[in-house]
Amino acid sequence: GLTELSQSLQDLAERVSPSVVQIFVTGYAEPDEDDQASSEPVLERTGGSGVIVDADGYIVTNAHVVERATRIEVELALAATGGAPGTSILRRRGRMVGAQIVAIDHETDIAVIKVENKGLPVLAFGDSESLKPGQIVLAFGSPRGLETSVTLGVVSAVARQLTPEDPMIYIQTDAPINPGNSGGALVDTDGRLVGINTLIYATGVTLVALC
Repeated sequence: GLTELSQSLQDLAERVSPSVVQIFVTGYAEPDEDDQASSEPVLERTGGSGVIVDADGYIVTNAHVVERATRIEVELALAATGGAPGTSILRRRGRMVGAQIVAIDHETDIAVIKVENKGLPVLAFGDSESLKPGQIVLAFGSPRGLETSVTLGVVSAVARQLTPEDPMIYIQTDAPINPGNSGGALVDTDGRLVGINTLIYATGVTLVALC
């Protein structure tokens, strides 16, 4: 019944959330092509989400989240770093740690960063090629800085391209995401990582990079 479904989703969210982190980036803003008078680079603070995929501190996110970074910080759940999980109902208590870029692939908009912490909670990979339209999925991340958010939707289509010649193929889902959710996890109902939240194509249409 609905009660059992609700409890299953709660259990899934509790299991997945510690593996999805918030990323804070300090970096230079992209030059404003309309403002030719301003030539000095401007530092700005932006953010996104990431997914822990290796217990030794490797985190996957979007390339556009970190590509201009001069400094990267990651908020890890206290429970993931050996501390008490905290009891605040308003926000997750986390521990801020520094991170370094390991690799960036602009074509797929995927990046790997690393923190020095060990023994972190990891999301297992699912098989994105086995996804079917109508399949229930959940999107995790920090939209607009709202930590540890989860939204529910279905797979709308399994193979989308932005242009006919685009080498990148995306999953389309109606699970809502917003700025800041980029780099977060799209998971199936077993809690397996099937994609990385990448971009909002239109209202109600989210595109997710394949895992």
